[in-house]
Amino acid sequence: MTLEHEEPHIMLTHAATPQSSTAGTMPRTQPSDTDKHSSRGAGRSTPAPPDLDFPEPDSRNGSTQMCKLLDEASRAEIEARVRAASSLVLYLNFDGALAPIVADPELARLPAQTQSVLEDLSTRDGVLVTVMSGRSLADIRARVAIPSVVYGGNHGLQIEGPSIRFEHPEAARRRQALDDLGSRLTGLPLLLPGVYLESKNLSSTIHYRQADESSREQLEIIVGSLIPDDHPDFVLTEGIESYEIRLRIDWNKGAAIRWIHERIKASDVLPVVVGDDRTDEEAYQALNDAISIHVRQGNGRGRSVATSARYCLDAQPEVGELLQWLLDLWKERPGASEPAQAAESRRTGPGLGIKESSPILNVRVRRGLALRKRLESEGGPAPG
Repeated sequence: MTLEHEEPHIMLTHAATPQSSTAGTMPRTQPSDTDKHSSRGAGRSTPAPPDLDFPEPDSRNGSTQMCKLLDEASRAEIEARVRAASSLVLYLNFDGALAPIVADPELARLPAQTQSVLEDLSTRDGVLVTVMSGRSLADIRARVAIPSVVYGGNHGLQIEGPSIRFEHPEAARRRQALDDLGSRLTGLPLLLPGVYLESKNLSSTIHYRQADESSREQLEIIVGSLIPDDHPDFVLTEGIESYEIRLRIDWNKGAAIRWIHERIKASDVLPVVVGDDRTDEEAYQALNDAISIHVRQGNGRGRSVATSARYCLDAQPEVGELLQWLLDLWKERPGASEPAQAAESRRTGPGLGIKESSPILNVRVRRGLALRKRLESEGGPAPG
């Protein structure tokens, strides 16, 4: 992956384009009755089943759709695209996708088998693995702990990987405003039992998974008064039984994915986006040619859900199986590295070269900052 001075790019090394093959099928999962997932809050006080959670339509593709469960026909579609691609880029969410949802966010862990598969994938020729999370950059990097992965923290406001580093300049400028808000929120866990505040440097999350109905109702009133819809600095969005407090900046997971993807310099690049949250809808819509996969949370197995993603998985454990299946498909390609070569690649770093002399902002960010400064100098309102 190579980032140049003014027009940086990510270089992927890859084997020759493979020929079609009939090998490699994704195993099916029989759900266990003991699997439990936190439900998604469709409103600020009353959680709703995830299959009733309709994300906002996006102007890039017009509307949401009913995603297709990964049946045999869907797997065949994906397999054909993977085998036809010369480069593979994975954009993966952490909580609810790579790792199961747990009552205490601090206890979230990446399953050992999933970590092993991710590390193998990230060092394969022609493969780039990115983990894009609402967690802080330091937190998500520590939880995944794979040096050859590119990480996006705070919904992509910060991006870091082998020799690549980015922080949205507008986010850095508004850090003090977020700190001031954080000081007003510190008493929430004492006031409302079961509420947990997570500070993430450039954003904050208020979790209420363990709060009773009374605390949830009071929390709705408090956050609504502190962060109204027209707040000049912050936007309040909803995650899985949580409120996300994000800076009012024209940037999200989708914008971060495009920032990375525009810098990939390779032919026949196939993006795969896997998520589970409202904020992942932005990621599904980021790239028109992506294989987008939404992971269901909660009950209602076997039914389609309204989402921008094309495909659905029934439960989080199926993500590990999906990644193993993709790894097996990639290893079966003609010209793929032999096991000994793959082991050597893991010892020496990622299976792609990365160079960057200095952090580079993309053109849209620079133009947005110039517009803001001009409007502020003229006494007009700055864009949100």
